[in-house]
Amino acid sequence: MPENDWQDEITLAQERDAKARAILGVSQAADDPEIRQAFRRACTRFHPDAGGGDKDADRKFHLICCAYKFLTEGEPCAALDELEAPPVEMTAGEFQMGNPWGYWCWWRENFFDS
Repeated sequence: MPENDWQDEITLAQERDAKARAILGVSQAADDPEIRQAFRRACTRFHPDAGGGDKDADRKFHLICCAYKFLTEGEPCAALDELEAPPVEMTAGEFQMGNPWGYWCWWRENFFDS
C-alpha cells in the first residue's frame, strides 16, 4: 500500500485555502466573523434567486458555499480543486479584495477615513 505524501496534502490544502479566501474576498488574517460576513455578503450578491439574469449564478453560488465550508469546517470540495483561479472577482465597492493592496485600501478607508 503506497503511503500518502504529506507534503502534497499540505500543498493541496494551502491551494484550497488560497482559492477559498480569494472567492470570498478575505485576507489570510481574516477570522471567523469576517469570513462569515464575507460569505453572507457574497450570498446576497450572487444568489441565483436574486435575479439579474446571470447564467453562471448557480456555479458562482456553489463555489461561494464550497469556499465557506472549507474555511469554516475544513471540508474539501471538488469544485475548489478544479479551479485554476477564482472565476469571479469579488470586490468590496471599488477595491479588489483578492489583491493585498486592494484589501489594505479597503481596510484603510473603512476604519480610518471618515
